[in-house]
Amino acid sequence: MKKIFEIRDKAVIYEILDQAEYGTLALSVDNTPYAVPLNFVRLEDTLYFHGALMNKKMKMLAQNPKASFSVVENHSLIDSDFSSTEGLACPATQFFKSVSMEGVIELVESREEKVAMFEALMKKLQPKGGYKPFDEEIYDKALKATAVYKLIPFKISCKFKFGQNLSEERFEMIVESLEKRGAEIDRKTIKIMKAERGVNDGV
Repeated sequence: MKKIFEIRDKAVIYEILDQAEYGTLALSVDNTPYAVPLNFVRLEDTLYFHGALMNKKMKMLAQNPKASFSVVENHSLIDSDFSSTEGLACPATQFFKSVSMEGVIELVESREEKVAMFEALMKKLQPKGGYKPFDEEIYDKALKATAVYKLIPFKISCKFKFGQNLSEERFEMIVESLEKRGAEIDRKTIKIMKAERGVNDGV
């Protein structure tokens, strides 16, 4: 990863993870990769997931608990002619934020930790509330029938790609093109582009 794209601020990384509704968990057994999108919730640096007690994920994790996980926050698609007048396809790209983690998966056994996970997940996905607390006995059967597992990371990386490496001319061409297209995501992208560039003109 180019240093210019790398983000180390944990507050920024946490914000991306907390706003993402789902991510992709990647596993591998016998040199065969397997990736699956799923909901998750973060508690400190640890990510929590849930699912069936016995499925493909659980069988693979029993053989190899090492895993990686990634989330992507999409921003504007940059058309090829937004930063070039040569008529080539090469300049086309996508601006985005991403977080990638590598670590080890552990199965959660305690009821208390399962309850904490589901409470946090529901607050993330259904902040309005409207459900009974998970520490009530009514959830006992469901908690026992559901696998909860967590990714304990040993490496976390974050990348922002918003044209930080572009020349001033190409950067301004993209800003102008995004302003002309005028979608909401384009206006948000321009704000991030200028923030990463150190430009503050009130856009």
